[in-house]
Amino acid sequence: MYKIITHPGSAHKDDFMSVSILLATLGSAEIFRREATSEDLADPDTYVVDVGMEHDLEKHNFDHHQDPSFPCAFHLVMRYLGYHDTATIVFGWYAQMSMMDVRGPYKTAEYLGIDTSVLFASSSPIDGYILSCFSKVTSLTEQDAFYGLMKDFGENFIEMIGLKMARLEQLKKETQILPIKHLKALVSRIADNPKLSMELYLRALNDKAVVMSITPSIRGAGWEMLRLADNMVVDFCLVASHPEIRYVHMNGSIAKTRSLIPLEDVLELASQAIVQPSLIVHQ
Repeated sequence: MYKIITHPGSAHKDDFMSVSILLATLGSAEIFRREATSEDLADPDTYVVDVGMEHDLEKHNFDHHQDPSFPCAFHLVMRYLGYHDTATIVFGWYAQMSMMDVRGPYKTAEYLGIDTSVLFASSSPIDGYILSCFSKVTSLTEQDAFYGLMKDFGENFIEMIGLKMARLEQLKKETQILPIKHLKALVSRIADNPKLSMELYLRALNDKAVVMSITPSIRGAGWEMLRLADNMVVDFCLVASHPEIRYVHMNGSIAKTRSLIPLEDVLELASQAIVQPSLIVHQ
């Protein structure tokens, strides 16, 4: 059976995600949180991640601490498995994760042009809890519930890479960009997880005139109209009283229709949500 070795003590996203991806790939392995021995490093059936001071693909050793030019261990594993380049495209957080692990929050905040407090304020208590749980174990096998969670996480992560890339290609083929007054709306009829990869498509489109998306709602039988990039030229409160509208968010960012009314009708509603330039309040 394969073994996966990672460091003891405090757990981080780097080692947790590295182990999870390897579990999803290897199918089955024993996990140990301890220092790596010379025997571990020499055994190609033992995957050593984020510990061991060695990067050797043939021996399946994936540490980065011995070379300041290396990315985090998770990136080393992802490169080895062939997912790195695609993950860089589909996950906006992916590149910065390595910087956070290798260079720390202060250098990362400086690179992003933000105050370090923003990074700390956006940290997730869910992340903290899961990593705390991983910190407390010394070993895991298939009989452990936490093992199952990590393997499921890794499998879902790999699956999501493929799903997001496939959806991006679907959006490129099927999405319509239609005029609403002097601006544009993105219209997609994809009903299954309609927002999947939308941010990737919008990034590729790079058209600032596209100020809203119109997609099937996942909560109800109608359309969902969504203000993009919080562009205040769009305010769906302007159409809240229309009989076809069943819901408008109080800040005017989202509106939902009662049913999938004809496209020309929803576009007319969308045009009515465009604010006159003289009425826009800049915040």
